[in-house]
Order: sequence, then C-alpha cells, then structure tokens
Amino acid sequence: MSEKRGCLKTGLFGCLGIFVILILLIGGGALVAWNKSGDRRIEDKVLTPEVAPTTTEVDGFKVTEVPAGVGLVLLDLADGEFEIHPAPAGSGLRIEANYDSAVYALEDYYEALPDSSWVYGVRSRSTISGLHAALRSMMGAGHSTEIDVYLPADSQMELRVKVAQGGFEADLGGLWITDADFYYNKGGFSLAIDEPLKEPMDTLTIRGSMGGFEASRLGNASPRLIFVQCKMGGADIDLRGDWARDAAINLEVLMGGIGVRVPDHVRAEGVEGMQGADKLMMTDSEMPQPVLRFKVKQKMGEIELY
Repeated sequence: MSEKRGCLKTGLFGCLGIFVILILLIGGGALVAWNKSGDRRIEDKVLTPEVAPTTTEVDGFKVTEVPAGVGLVLLDLADGEFEIHPAPAGSGLRIEANYDSAVYALEDYYEALPDSSWVYGVRSRSTISGLHAALRSMMGAGHSTEIDVYLPADSQMELRVKVAQGGFEADLGGLWITDADFYYNKGGFSLAIDEPLKEPMDTLTIRGSMGGFEASRLGNASPRLIFVQCKMGGADIDLRGDWARDAAINLEVLMGGIGVRVPDHVRAEGVEGMQGADKLMMTDSEMPQPVLRFKVKQKMGEIELY
C-alpha cells in the first residue's frame, strides 16, 4: 500500500511540476507582452512600385505611358485583413497599409525584365508568436493590420495570392487578369467578379485548407479552366456571368463541402450522378451556348449543384 502511495505521490508531483512550468511560460509571455504593451508604432504606408505609369511632356503635351509588358503580382500576406480593389486606368498599382510596425513587417520588391515584363511582390506577416499577439490583444495593445491592394484596369497582369491566418476579399471586376491563383490557409476568402474582365482569363485556381471561401459571378472572367481544391472547409461557387467561351471546371473536396450555382444559359456536361444535377434548369436554345465540362473528385465530402 505504501508503494502505491509513493507512486501516486511521485505522479502528482510530476504533474504539479509540469503545471508550474506551464504557468511560468504563460506568465513569462504575459510579462513580456505587458512590458512591450506600450511599444506600438502604428504606421500608414503607401507603396507605389516603379510599374506605375510615368508622365512625360512631348511638344508641350503631357503623355502618360503605362508599362507594355505583362506583369506578375505576387501577394504573400498573413495575420491581418486584406482586400484587392480595381483601380481606374492610368492610376498605377498601389498598396495602402495600416499596421503596427513594432510587431508586424511589410516589404515589397519590383523587378523589370528584359522582355518588358515585370514582377512586383508584397510580403507581410506578424513578427511575434500567436500567444504573444493574443496576450497583447487582451491587454489592449493589439492592433488589426489592414492592407488594401489597388490594381489598375489598364495593366495586363497575372495574379498569385497566398493568405494565411487572416481574412481576404478580392474584387477583380473590369481588370485585365490573364491568370489568377489564390491559396488560403486558416482563414476566410471572398472573390467577386461583378463585371466582365477586359479579356477572358486563361486559368483561375483556388486552393485552400482549414477555412472557407465564396466566389461570385465567375462567368464574367470566362476562364478556360477553373480548378478548385477545398480541404477541411467549405466553399460556395457562383458560375453566373457573361460567359464568352467553353470552360473546364475541375473540383476537388476533402473533408468538406462545395456548393456550385450553375447558370441557366450554359450547357453543363459531366454532372450525371452529382447531387442536385436533376434540378438544373437547362434551357434549349437555337443560339450556341457555352459548355461547362465538370470533373469532380470527392473524399469525405460532397459537391452539390444548384
């Protein structure tokens, strides 16, 4: 009996030791957060890369020149709230940010290539741990990072976006996007294309895990290929809009669900046996209709058409 009590006593002291260590770690983090809680450097920063249009004077007239090459815009964003907005032609590419530079880093770079194309990248993220950030927020020292990206309507570009642990909204209506690739992780994502792009997009890719997204009126982009991969989350995809050509729609879901709204004025192929396929209102028309060819892959999840 005494041996059992000795083992129990040893186990209790071991658990108590671990508990004390955890308290010390949390307390230490709280102390660091408290000591630095007043160290806030809130900044409003505007980034205007060299890709912005330049204005020169020729024979007494002002002439605005926009870079002719196709651009590649790379956005690698984390720990904040982010938005993409369409901007008027001639306004140039612009980034507006509001953040605490004491605990958050924002950097950008620009490169002009020999073939007149260009690359512009923006990277942002918190420089402290999640626990430290939570403690600062609890003590009233937290500050929400907000970054707005303005893309001009007259610049031809490819767009690649990666967002982690944050909220992201993008409106691409009326822009000149050749390809777009979105990846999100541990957050929410919203994409809207409320008016047709300047030219049909080639490929639209949306991939994500541990989060959800919604995409509306993708027909206005008229991509040749739409590829969606959703893991451990949900998605709502609206394919309405002004389709200008046929498209392949490849959908993959793992441990989640995808709802797809199919417009009436297209012909859907490859939907036989899919949930909701029998409810689609396909209209017969003497006019040629865009054809959307579906290919789906479902594992511990489902894709529903409506």
